[in-house]
Amino acid sequence: MAGFVRSLRATWRPVLLRFALAFALLALLWLAVAPAYAFLLATLGKPLIPLLEATRETRYQIEGATVVALRRIPLPQQGEVVTIRRRLWDGAGDYNVALLAALLLATPGWSWRQRGRALAWGIGLLALTQLAFFLVNVTYTQLWPITTKYGPLRPPGFSSAKLVLFDWLYAFFEFMGRGFFALLLYLGLLTFTWGRPDAITPAHPVGRNAPCPCGSGLKAKRCCRSQTPNQRRDSACLAVGCSCTLALRRGIA
Repeated sequence: MAGFVRSLRATWRPVLLRFALAFALLALLWLAVAPAYAFLLATLGKPLIPLLEATRETRYQIEGATVVALRRIPLPQQGEVVTIRRRLWDGAGDYNVALLAALLLATPGWSWRQRGRALAWGIGLLALTQLAFFLVNVTYTQLWPITTKYGPLRPPGFSSAKLVLFDWLYAFFEFMGRGFFALLLYLGLLTFTWGRPDAITPAHPVGRNAPCPCGSGLKAKRCCRSQTPNQRRDSACLAVGCSCTLALRRGIA
């Protein structure tokens, strides 16, 4: 991580610009992708829902980017059956995927292959956290009071201890879902991936005005090429052993 911090200090302006542009474009793209993502979450959770759903004749449906549950609750004393609509997951305001992807695309010192691998792992792990939140909501929304014309009623199978537990679980996922899951995954991916050399190196010399192979975003003449061999050993990009170590030997040094 020390090498990443040094590289970020040297290139924070282009990195910040890349992140802002990537996040803006990905946030707009997310508005179109969110309904398909909601369908994916509902599909992944479908095998586990029968283990959590205690209300019979419950229908799950997708409304845009929102997954909702329609539960038919019988009221024996009133001789009626009411239909309760509960929202389980709303992707319209969830920009964790866009945030994580923008951070990975803006990271200096990575090749596109490394970014692609990190993006696949990051989105996969992020989807697991959102699936867990979705399943928590399946149980949590069954514990909410039922609002009827006769007043609020306790749902079948209500338990105060269970409500307290799922209150805490819901609060945890709701808080972490405000971008903190994406940031933690990004830091984890940096820890395991940053500084690992990439097998791909340029087969021809790198020009002065070409992007530096270290991935800093600067031109080669303003980055590693402007340094002597002794200085290159101490540069931010080489200090972490990134792909430009071999690239400089073959193309620039």
